[in-house]
Amino acid sequence: MRKALRNILFLVNSLLALALEVSYLSVYIAPDKYWLPSLFGMAYPFLLGGNLLFIVLWILFKPRYALLSVAMVLIGWGYFTRFMQLKGKSSEEANIKVVSYNVKHFVADTSGTQKENATKIISFLAGQKADIICLQEARLRKNSIFNLAQTVQDLESIKHYQFARSSTTYGSVTMTRYPIIDMGEIRFENSRNITIYTDVLIDSDTVRIFNIHLQSYHIDPSKYSIIESPGINEEKDIEEVKEMSAKFREAFQLRAEQVREIRKYINESPHNVIVCGDFNDTPVSFSYHTLADGLSDAFVNSGRGIGRTYIGKLPSFRIDYILHGDRFESYNFETLDYRMSDHLPISCSLLMKDQ
Repeated sequence: MRKALRNILFLVNSLLALALEVSYLSVYIAPDKYWLPSLFGMAYPFLLGGNLLFIVLWILFKPRYALLSVAMVLIGWGYFTRFMQLKGKSSEEANIKVVSYNVKHFVADTSGTQKENATKIISFLAGQKADIICLQEARLRKNSIFNLAQTVQDLESIKHYQFARSSTTYGSVTMTRYPIIDMGEIRFENSRNITIYTDVLIDSDTVRIFNIHLQSYHIDPSKYSIIESPGINEEKDIEEVKEMSAKFREAFQLRAEQVREIRKYINESPHNVIVCGDFNDTPVSFSYHTLADGLSDAFVNSGRGIGRTYIGKLPSFRIDYILHGDRFESYNFETLDYRMSDHLPISCSLLMKDQ
């Protein structure tokens, strides 16, 4: 390899390594104070991939040059395990099955009506035989296509439910086999998103379930040609990038406020917690870092594969989570290949440890 080319490539490599380092730091930098590092955190899989390619390249041509990217990857190894797990962990003793699913208003499958889609999803949930089900973006209008009382009858494992509307039509639902003894809502300023919490009695222990739906980017891929056909109209692409950047900034900043508020409730909970939902953010983010602090991630503990949960037209990431306190151990994590939304449902089995 010629020296000039080698120097150029090493410069590009150095910039990618620096960008990867910024992505690691982004989890500690509040986006409502300084939002640009959050973009690096969101781009972590691509930055990691670029550094891995350079490692292979330098091993072939100049092995000592590979040390920079090797060091950067190893420094952030803990972040890598949040994105990919090579070996799952199973247990037949874990007997509390949890499912979380953003159902996207029951409109993702355009070949059917909302009613038909809701019926299919209810049938899918019935087959899961879950003990706790957390849904986000469910249609909850009175006399709606998603009748909660009837749904609970259809789900034989479920006996109780709580719901709260984030708008006049849609909201979040927590359904459970266990008796509900208390419930509450966390509402946010300047947002229609909502978090609900539900206290349930499991045997003789009270557990608080948080069902979270954080701020979305509200980017409709069909309105932005740069997503599907970049480079065709450069002037238009620049305007679209500016508009999308503004949406990213607003979502990052609103989520920062939302997770701080939710974290207060988690910290003040007198009971052990299970935290489920659509965070609309990746594992390398301020949102995830704030909410997961001191909790265990069921995917990291017992998942396998990449774990992506978002399957819309934007880049695919893991943005849906099941977290839990130290009273539980998690097993049998699955990202279920059921495509009736722009999210995939997730599930795991929890084992409650003796005190």
